[in-house]
Amino acid sequence: MDGTKRWGLLGLVMMGLTGCEQAPVQVEAPPPSVQVLAVAERMVQPKAEFVGRTQAFEDVTLQPQITGQVLQRHFNDGQKVEAGDLLFTIDPASYESEVEQAQAVLAQGVAARDAAVLNWERGRRLHPDGMISDNDMDQLTSRKLQAEAQVVQQEAALERAQLQLSYTQVSAPIGGRISASLVATGDLVSPQTDLATLVQADPIYVFFQSSEREMTRARRLVRNESTISLDALPVEMILPDGERFEQIGSIDFVDNRVDAATGTINIRARFPNPDLLVVPGMYVSIEIGSPEEETRLLVPQSAVQEDQQGRYVMVVAEGNTVQKRIVELGDRFGVDWAVKSGLSVGEQIVVEGLQKIRPGAVVTPVTQEVQPFQSDTQR
Repeated sequence: MDGTKRWGLLGLVMMGLTGCEQAPVQVEAPPPSVQVLAVAERMVQPKAEFVGRTQAFEDVTLQPQITGQVLQRHFNDGQKVEAGDLLFTIDPASYESEVEQAQAVLAQGVAARDAAVLNWERGRRLHPDGMISDNDMDQLTSRKLQAEAQVVQQEAALERAQLQLSYTQVSAPIGGRISASLVATGDLVSPQTDLATLVQADPIYVFFQSSEREMTRARRLVRNESTISLDALPVEMILPDGERFEQIGSIDFVDNRVDAATGTINIRARFPNPDLLVVPGMYVSIEIGSPEEETRLLVPQSAVQEDQQGRYVMVVAEGNTVQKRIVELGDRFGVDWAVKSGLSVGEQIVVEGLQKIRPGAVVTPVTQEVQPFQSDTQR
């Protein structure tokens, strides 16, 4: 057999072998497995959350009440001081001189008054016998009264001079933490000069605003709950770092009118602050608990997604088909959202495996009995 016939026969054999091979079978992938949770109602204690700002219980700007040169400062910047502690000394020399002068003037006045009283006593004894005239007696009486009035005036002048002298020592009117000194030794100060500021931060205030709707609801709840009052509602503070302040506060002031421009009412809460952890001027969050528990429909935050249409969850409907459901959410409670509308009790929502599904897909649901990351702390 020649070469051409040999290669042709080999080709026919290869084609026959190829024709005997079967086409690959297409195997359909099973539906993705996702974890689902049946939507349920639970008893919760609602909390209203507000943004507030801390303010010192007392905030004093120290100013001298006289004019003079600062001789000495008696504190370190930022230290804690007690009420009555000496803070500044202003040069007392000129005020001491005024006191001495007032004392001398008073001494002269007292001598003149004593002489006038002595003359009046003599005249009072001689007048009945006609040894002095009525006119002379009237003059003696007038001199006595004028001398006594001058002494009262001079005593007041001495007290004023002594008071001015006392102002040369500037003391702390309250206990608290003092700022850095705003003046230096040798500065000339006057009653318009700020020397330093002094704040008392234990307890500490937090001011915040509430809408008139929320305030009306709170008052109605308190009115219906005979065992609690508005100022007895527990108030909690969330610090800027996200940590919860360990001290529990209370409402101690509610303004007597609603701000017509904002529709809000000013409220003040008071917190113990023994360690001075909270300082004035901080922005914090305030949470106020409701006096009664309520039933809410809850879904875990892990099940909630958001797009341009709003927040939504994936619901496993009939035939294990996934549906996208727009929901209206309310307050947060731990790791859960309260659902206002869009879901019903018993419906199954996807809580894990959301990245594997899309609306209309068929899934294999695996029921989750316990919600992940459940927090016992309600927010």
